[in-house]
Amino acid sequence: MSASPAAAAASADAQAGVEQVRKPLNQAQHIPGAFYTSPEVYQFEKERIFFKDWLPVGRVEEVEKPGDYMTLRLADEPIIVARDKANQLHAFMNRCAHRGVAVACGAGSKRVFTCPYHGWSYDLDGSLLGAPAMEEAVDFDKRDHGLRPLQLREWAGWIFVCFNDDPVPWEEWIGPYEREFGFLHQERCRVADKLVVEVDCNWKFPLENLMDNYHSAVLHRKTIGPTLSPNRYTGVRSGSAAFTAYYDARPMTADGQSRFGKMPWMQDKPDTFACSAHIAPNMHMLARVDNVHPFIFWPIGVNRVRITCYMLWPAEWHALPDFRERVAPYNEFTMAVVNEDMSVMESQHDAASSPFYKPGRMSRLELGVYNLLNYDLDRTLGVGDTKLYEK
Repeated sequence: MSASPAAAAASADAQAGVEQVRKPLNQAQHIPGAFYTSPEVYQFEKERIFFKDWLPVGRVEEVEKPGDYMTLRLADEPIIVARDKANQLHAFMNRCAHRGVAVACGAGSKRVFTCPYHGWSYDLDGSLLGAPAMEEAVDFDKRDHGLRPLQLREWAGWIFVCFNDDPVPWEEWIGPYEREFGFLHQERCRVADKLVVEVDCNWKFPLENLMDNYHSAVLHRKTIGPTLSPNRYTGVRSGSAAFTAYYDARPMTADGQSRFGKMPWMQDKPDTFACSAHIAPNMHMLARVDNVHPFIFWPIGVNRVRITCYMLWPAEWHALPDFRERVAPYNEFTMAVVNEDMSVMESQHDAASSPFYKPGRMSRLELGVYNLLNYDLDRTLGVGDTKLYEK
């Protein structure tokens, strides 16, 4: 069946809008609303990005001891990360190999994962231990019916997993970030707090927001705006350099004063040192001279996102008797900045959902957003493609 005239016109408008994003920055405009609200686009993103890329899921200290585990939902798929008795980390789907029921919830410590439906049990490495009443099943081998494994790697204290059986080689994927951010020594840090909020908007809006120099002096005029450099990204359009910035900013407290001083390995940096970068597809690195506070963004369907900010501090600082008192101002100030962004991002999504929405032109201060939009288009649609979705 051919598309209706209205649908055909909408598709043509969307493709024309994508072509406008592909133009040089001084001629470009923002992306059509369907890029954020279309279920078809979201499905493409899952298939072509989230199910192919290495995905950051948390910190090694969150599953620190044998038996420790945590459950997550990544792009609508449930997974488990667990540490086995031999102290090795594993990741696998949180779906029983029999009928697909989740075998774990939350986080904690276990010796065995057991399906609550029919009692199939699994070891901490995902292998099947027991399957009641399956002794008469012909050619049934427990070795063939474990939880579906995911590939797992560690970098700088972070855990990454991949759904793809043949992903980009790990060293190739992580290499640019190690060269760029190895000096932060996140492996020598520990997470003190996870600041979590959920926002009614598409998952790409908060990522773009962190790449947007244009709004800082306006929306954040009472918080970080007065101290941020307005030109934080280079003219490089592709590769990790397109998303990496070094600039001047104060520590993340309301008065701009550090409660700790510099991290031990940052003594050669000025007090105003700051850096940030997008780590594809859904992580954003942020650091000051005294702490590291990356964000990870998980889509909850097409219209909602979970935002988690990990507050990392040198491991030795956690033993300070007044540690909690010192970190409190950072948490409060970070949440103040996040709250400033939240209502605006929800408003952006509301606009993108409207049939009357018309994307505006881009400013020179939106170079980071421009780079990110074109990168996401290349990943979702293909390099140079202008079709927003196929009928």
